[in-house]
Amino acid sequence: MLDKAKAWIQKYLKTKKPFTIITDVLFVVLIVLLLIPGTRKGVASFFIRITSLPPSELSLNQQYPIKQETKQWVVTDLEGQPHVFGQWLDEPIFVNLWATWCPPCIAEMSGINDLYKKYKGRVHFVLLNDESASKIKAFAQDHQYQNLPFYRYQFVPNDFSTRSIPTSFIISKKGIVVLSKKGAARWDSDKVQKLLDDLLSEQN
Repeated sequence: MLDKAKAWIQKYLKTKKPFTIITDVLFVVLIVLLLIPGTRKGVASFFIRITSLPPSELSLNQQYPIKQETKQWVVTDLEGQPHVFGQWLDEPIFVNLWATWCPPCIAEMSGINDLYKKYKGRVHFVLLNDESASKIKAFAQDHQYQNLPFYRYQFVPNDFSTRSIPTSFIISKKGIVVLSKKGAARWDSDKVQKLLDDLLSEQN
């Protein structure tokens, strides 16, 4: 058995070009990392991040106003303080539904973090999670996202109802959902920044 393995390796090395050998080794390493529970989430998140595309604004006939029940929707910050969703309508709102166990959510979080750094104080970011506050805090600490505004929810209103995460929405100051995106996206893209700039220039 060992002799056959050695013979196969020798034949492989003689017949394959160096570039092919390198790519084959990298592929095997990738498969191994995906099979190991401790590295699976990080590797999957990395590849999702580098392949994610910028999201697109909804067409005018797809945009919709949020309902009154959504404006009255109450979420809590990680200290347990309640916040009424409608209080944020003085500026555009970026809403993201996510979870700590979700590789696509983790993959897009760095882009959200970069976007937040640029628009903090001008756009309200509402990053929503239904896990415990301690678990969210631990995630934020591990990934250095302590600056991000995380909130907890017990239910999601119909305007933001979804069966998959991550799911994100951008809402104008007039309460119109102008972007809805299921799955990971490149949120720090020029396209998203232009949309936010346009929304910021709108009158209430």
